[in-house]
Amino acid sequence: MNAISKQSRQYVVYKGEQAGNIVYIGTTIQRPEDRFRWHKSNGKPFKFTVLACFNTAQAMLDEEFRLIQLHKPKHNKIIHRQQNLNAKLSADQVRQRIGMAGWCQSCLKRRVNAGYTVCRYCP
Repeated sequence: MNAISKQSRQYVVYKGEQAGNIVYIGTTIQRPEDRFRWHKSNGKPFKFTVLACFNTAQAMLDEEFRLIQLHKPKHNKIIHRQQNLNAKLSADQVRQRIGMAGWCQSCLKRRVNAGYTVCRYCP
């Protein structure tokens, strides 16, 4: 990816409505029309609308979380804020998670529920 495409990347927050109610809040860095088409091909017959565009991923995720907490859409599974699993962690960030409850102690990248020490993706 060259510097020009990185600068022009848009971070988009959108909503899905059904019968006039917000049932889904999502984010994308794709063209919104492509993302909406993907949702529809996977059986989500919602009416999608772009709510906001941002210059940074963090601003996009902040707005998505705020809107999910505000509207509580039935198709969003997020109930607490989680880290973006696609972000590369520094070695210091990984080391800080060793022994911390709430983090998978095998991969140190995914959250786990109380009482668990490894995530379902790790052996």
